[in-house]
Amino acid sequence: MDVLAIILSLIAIVMAYIALQRTGGLKDLRQQMDHLTTKTEDVAKGARETTADILQRLEHMVRGSGAHSPEKDEKIPPPHDTGSEK
Repeated sequence: MDVLAIILSLIAIVMAYIALQRTGGLKDLRQQMDHLTTKTEDVAKGARETTADILQRLEHMVRGSGAHSPEKDEKIPPPHDTGSEK
């Protein structure tokens, strides 16, 4: 009975391998992962920009439009680059 179980499991492994090859194999999986990674990075970048815009509007609402002067922005150094963007 144990031999039959081993034979059936080997047949299942072979069938799974054949199915994987017919659907594109590991190469296609890597391409899909790269595509999804790029798409996720784009969505995250868009979310960061949207959040920054919302926070800027909220700051203007809290401080008032007269409290924010362009001269003040020139004296503020640019934010430190974290290296998260490629």
